[in-house]
Amino acid sequence: MIEVKNLFLQLGEFNIKDLSLSINTGEYFVLLGPTGSGKTVLLESIAGLKSIQAGSIYINKEEVTGKKPEDRNISICYQDLALFPHMRVKDNIKYGLRFRRDTNTLKYEKNFEILIELLRINHILDRYPVFLSGGEKQRVALARALIVDPDILLLDEPLTALDSGMKATIEEELKNIHETLKITILMVTHDFKEAYYLADRVGIIKDGSIMQIGPIEEVFEKPTSICTADFVGMKNLLKIDELKKKPVFEVLLKQIENSAEFIGIRPENIVISNKIIDDCCSIFGRISHIRNNGIYREIDISSHGVEFKAYLTANSYNDLQLFKGKEVFFGIDISRVAII
Repeated sequence: MIEVKNLFLQLGEFNIKDLSLSINTGEYFVLLGPTGSGKTVLLESIAGLKSIQAGSIYINKEEVTGKKPEDRNISICYQDLALFPHMRVKDNIKYGLRFRRDTNTLKYEKNFEILIELLRINHILDRYPVFLSGGEKQRVALARALIVDPDILLLDEPLTALDSGMKATIEEELKNIHETLKITILMVTHDFKEAYYLADRVGIIKDGSIMQIGPIEEVFEKPTSICTADFVGMKNLLKIDELKKKPVFEVLLKQIENSAEFIGIRPENIVISNKIIDDCCSIFGRISHIRNNGIYREIDISSHGVEFKAYLTANSYNDLQLFKGKEVFFGIDISRVAII
């Protein structure tokens, strides 16, 4: 497991401040955040590649704060992969073994055989990196990181440079690695799709601070702050004081705590209909704008001076025969409204 306690680290004008994080043994944890939020800095702090000014780091309940990177039994895999161009694939994979104090050759040879089969790279072992595809390079980098039998695997946006088809393949292989080797993985990314597919739990980081941690459905459906809600794509963030002025929205506010300032509604959780919707809170409105985003349609609805945003599949959009200015009903499941 990984425990980070009250971490403080300053780099120029940026700092990680009083950050604490706990990741369970064998968990696939994904840290999400925008560019410059501190994701990579946190990874490098855990790996021992960045010196921290305060706080402590534990791996499997042993404090490693003052230990050198090579003494933490952690592997890190960056998005640029950093393969040695003058070495064949098999030599790239085995490179890290020269720094191991444990010289159990049979153990590492077994690891090598398991990994080349698991990652399906037996046929490229004698190639140089220049002759590899992006997906092959990623597999080799993963094999190199895993051959040393680390307690923790740190992944820094490992899928960023891959096309969508190859990304799906490597995602599947990462999932297979995690399930087969039972290794603890901490991966940072800004891609929600990767997190949804891979993560047991997620954390949201911004400006060097952890904003929220939990199962991905909870974090995306029930964000606890405006910052998190905005980052995870909760497009409808509505001020409660403004809604209270409009009686039509009373049904949305029935279970709101007195301390709450906003309600949040994901656009995909809004249902549009040409007639009153019986099974949820049904509100009357008018289509104010339609955007075609290829896979889905983004629909803006104006209702009593408040703007709502909904997402529809192309089929649903066509079935409803929507157009700008059309009057519609839209439904909201109260149980899926976030209170912030």
